[in-house]
Amino acid sequence: MFTTVGSSTRKFKIYNKHNSKIKISNLKLAGGSNSIFRLNVNGVPGIEFKDLEIRAKDSMWVYADVTVDPGNTNLPFVVTDSIEFTTNGNFQDVKLVAFGQNAIFHKSGNGNTSFYIDCDDIWENDTPHVVYGIAVIDTNCSLTIEKGTRVYFHNNGAIVALNKSSLKINGTKDEPVILEGDRLEPSYDNIAGQWQGIYLFPLSIDNEVNWAVIKNARLGIQADTLNSSVSSNPTLTIRNSMIYNCSSIGISGRGSWIEGSNCVFVNCGDYCGAFSLGGKYSFKHCTFGNYSPNGIDKAAVVLNNWFEDNNRNIIPRDLETADFTNCIIYGAQENELLLSKVDEATFNHHFKNCLIKVNTNDVDTESPNFVNCAVNENPDFKDIYFHDFNLNENSSAINLGDVSEVNSDLINLEFDLNNTSRTNDGKPDAGAYEYLAE
Repeated sequence: MFTTVGSSTRKFKIYNKHNSKIKISNLKLAGGSNSIFRLNVNGVPGIEFKDLEIRAKDSMWVYADVTVDPGNTNLPFVVTDSIEFTTNGNFQDVKLVAFGQNAIFHKSGNGNTSFYIDCDDIWENDTPHVVYGIAVIDTNCSLTIEKGTRVYFHNNGAIVALNKSSLKINGTKDEPVILEGDRLEPSYDNIAGQWQGIYLFPLSIDNEVNWAVIKNARLGIQADTLNSSVSSNPTLTIRNSMIYNCSSIGISGRGSWIEGSNCVFVNCGDYCGAFSLGGKYSFKHCTFGNYSPNGIDKAAVVLNNWFEDNNRNIIPRDLETADFTNCIIYGAQENELLLSKVDEATFNHHFKNCLIKVNTNDVDTESPNFVNCAVNENPDFKDIYFHDFNLNENSSAINLGDVSEVNSDLINLEFDLNNTSRTNDGKPDAGAYEYLAE
């Protein structure tokens, strides 16, 4: 747990298995009033309790929690105590162990939900960062998150980038940036919707995400409306990153310009990739996969060229380009690619050397918009429910990719997410992972 923040409560039961009542003559924290732990016995808080009776075949709850004081180290540290109790003359104890971690807390100083962070702030990896509320990057400012940094968000926490502001996430393969909720118990490892996500508001510019893991949010990252007069660069460039287990959408573009490569967008409550209100999109060697034991009924990827205004009028918006090259779009549904268009606006979309799961009655994969694609063939992922979308030996994605696309951008595409070369055999695999025989 983080210093100054109370832990979740742990509990245990004291059972009386005998046919007559027992008396606990003394139950106390060994550390007494100096202990950083707190006790609650059957709903009563305290440090020491005397003459507690438990009726025959009955039990008593004991609850414990802790708030760890800041230490002088950036490394995790251990704090301990014990609960001692004497029952009918017999001494027993229960060990209390907590792991503390100093952190930098980002939150409002006046109780507001949102707050501005320092202009051109840099979050470094020496200490975890914990966000309470909505951290706002102000106009003409930037936030840079350096390699190896871990950012934890309390419930409803988010990062928002305003007009002409930028977010730069500079992870590396060996030191990715991790963004997740602040509940660190193992039982929360795979709980979606623990924090809001990252929102790049209209006219936010030059946002870059490299080697990041964004997980357990409501919406992973959303890039909003493009304005070419503000910047000649993509609204968002995302590379070598994973976004997974979001309760809503993994990556969302709303009339924006997004370029992505070597990324995994998987297992979200709605779409893994939702690209609406037109815009410009290009994805190379990305895996979009939507599977869930909870019964997802949305496609992995949706494209559209319209939006509905407040009066329920359909407003056309040009989808200038939506290019997917050497990608995988798959999932548990019959149709994992939803194409929703109106004729009054451009709807340019192309899928090249991709493995796609679609209902061919709904999507014409024989059209010129689909080139060298494998349709409804087996991706043979390693372990979809544990978000492992590496390929097994029977995957139809193996050797499906176009090597010329890799050669055209070797800096970003030569190596997959595991640092395996795509060019050794001249036959790259589709998706973010190159198959490597074990």
